[in-house]
Amino acid sequence: MLTKENGFTLPIRWKFPDANKYVFAFISLFIILIAVYSNSFSGEWHFDDLHNIVNNPNIQLQAFSWMEIKSLVSGLIQGGSVSRSLPFLSFALNFAISGHDVFGFHLLNFLIHFLASFILFLFIYNTLKLPLLRERYAMIAYPVALLATFFWAVHPVFVTSVTYIVQRMTSMTGMFYILSMYFYLKARTTEKTGFAIILFICCALAGFAAFLSKENSVMLPICLVTFDLFLIQGISKENLKKFIKILVLPLLLIFTLGLIYTGGFSNVFNSYEVRDFTLTQRLLTEPRVILFYLSLLFYPINSRLTLLYDIEVSQSLFAPWTTVAAILAILLIIGFVFYIARKRPLISFCILFYFLNHVIEGSFVPLELIYEHRNYLPAMLLFVPVAEFIVFVIDLFSYKKLLQWACAICVIIILFGLGDITYRRNAIFRHDDSLWLDNIAKYPNLSRPHANLGSTYIYCGLKEKGVAEYEKAESLNNFVSNNALAMNDHNFGLYYFNEGQYDKALHYFEKSYSVMKNHLSNPVHIAKIKLLNGKIAEAGHLIEATLRRHPHNPELLDLFSVILFKAGLFAQADEFAKKTHLKKPAAPNPFMIRAEIARKEGNSQSAIRLWKLYKNIAPLSPYANLALIELYDQTKDQERLAEELARLACFKENQSLKNYLTELSKDKNLLVHVPDMKKIIGIAGKME
Repeated sequence: MLTKENGFTLPIRWKFPDANKYVFAFISLFIILIAVYSNSFSGEWHFDDLHNIVNNPNIQLQAFSWMEIKSLVSGLIQGGSVSRSLPFLSFALNFAISGHDVFGFHLLNFLIHFLASFILFLFIYNTLKLPLLRERYAMIAYPVALLATFFWAVHPVFVTSVTYIVQRMTSMTGMFYILSMYFYLKARTTEKTGFAIILFICCALAGFAAFLSKENSVMLPICLVTFDLFLIQGISKENLKKFIKILVLPLLLIFTLGLIYTGGFSNVFNSYEVRDFTLTQRLLTEPRVILFYLSLLFYPINSRLTLLYDIEVSQSLFAPWTTVAAILAILLIIGFVFYIARKRPLISFCILFYFLNHVIEGSFVPLELIYEHRNYLPAMLLFVPVAEFIVFVIDLFSYKKLLQWACAICVIIILFGLGDITYRRNAIFRHDDSLWLDNIAKYPNLSRPHANLGSTYIYCGLKEKGVAEYEKAESLNNFVSNNALAMNDHNFGLYYFNEGQYDKALHYFEKSYSVMKNHLSNPVHIAKIKLLNGKIAEAGHLIEATLRRHPHNPELLDLFSVILFKAGLFAQADEFAKKTHLKKPAAPNPFMIRAEIARKEGNSQSAIRLWKLYKNIAPLSPYANLALIELYDQTKDQERLAEELARLACFKENQSLKNYLTELSKDKNLLVHVPDMKKIIGIAGKME
């Protein structure tokens, strides 16, 4: 009963230590992050968003059926292993709910970052209360955990992990990674065996989810055993011997997962063929990059932050001289970590955590040299020593309130400054042109920002400015990779294709295709140009070969059905049109192909039915209108013929009928239905 005597309190009793602290952390984190990222929810698609989300048919599910999810996963197979399937599944969920509306994508990105931040707070807070650390940190665990989390959560370096939609891969990995570590911590400290087993299972599941989000999480087993050694067992000769023995298992796991993911490590080294640096050069350059990351994390002013960086490749230990200096600096830092490991294990582990989690993306794997988002996971614990120092200073001045308040105000100003830079960077990310203009201002000699700005201009109808940026990118010839150069060639190809200059377009598409065979837009456009030139067999061979590598791609299935139709292979064309429809039920083209097959086979009623289905999906298509005019005239359906002729008048507006039909038939070798000009003009004349 609720009464005045019991204060109308619900008769529920539950024990949850530090509940008030957790609630405050949860609410304050949410309020601060929503303020900092409030201007990010309308940010446009950028860069890799287009290939991975906007133009990726694998994530564009029409319904969350088992068949569609299976198709999604199979579409993400790379080299025999599923790559980053959890982020892609979340993209598919976003698409199923709201299509290409960016708000839902940004909202989920924000929520993932918020959850990652709160789980990070839980992990740090509970770590500081471990028996090995309790004496030093028990009284300051809460402010240190909260402050370290705030520094990390609002940091502007992570805008590319939160606001840049496709990098949900990074933030989702960070969330599951730190969740796995939290479950491990709780499992190792609970006294209940059954509960410990459940927590270890949760740890494994979260770790697996992290790996299905991004491959750099493969370092998790090593981080867990290192965490156990440094902060749970404590460093001693005996424990070190056990650690070395146990370390064999995570190393074996990493080796095995590496083999599965790459299909053999030889494939990794072969991938350097598309880079403009060698394995040795990458290994020499990355120490400089990692120290540059550290400088960004501790000095993140807006003028130093951008999406694409132009960094000099190290040719040898002394070219540039900072190469050997960076290597020595990292060795000294790691040496210092082990030197203080017994006395200050927390600081040691936090620094070691940063370097361990840069191993995959900062060593031999042939990725591009530098991206800010690669710090999202490694930097999670980096601000713990900073927060500890701040709390120590505030405590040191406890006898002088003025100095204490001065320190506290300085911390607030720093946090406010970080949040302000993050907010302003989100504003830059809101529009494609502002992003690339900002990047060009900071690195004017880098080719890709110019190429991407060119695409933005062309999309906005500013063709001359767009081509000028493509040409600027080409003249600078600083693309970082052969793939980036090939993408610029592809952009040129698209421009000339849309301008109707097919010979120039073919030159650029073939040049791009020689490097990027898996960029499907290349073979698709090459095949279309072949069709335009009447080379049906060549177009068919190219798309058939591409389909062997991408058998589930609806665009390829659709184009192949058109090629088969043009070749007169109607039964096969019908089969591939049906396959396209299975993969993409809302696609209109399969109905058009099947309608024209029915018409050529003399089945007018079936052709009319299929053209109507096509028109339901694409009501503004002029080809359905013209095809139905011919069919209704053929079947003597005067009433419906009159309706379609009225629609024709609306479609052509003030154009003459002849000019209208000529314009629609100009690329007739690409058309499934080529309007019969004489017949339609004759029908329209009779009905007037």
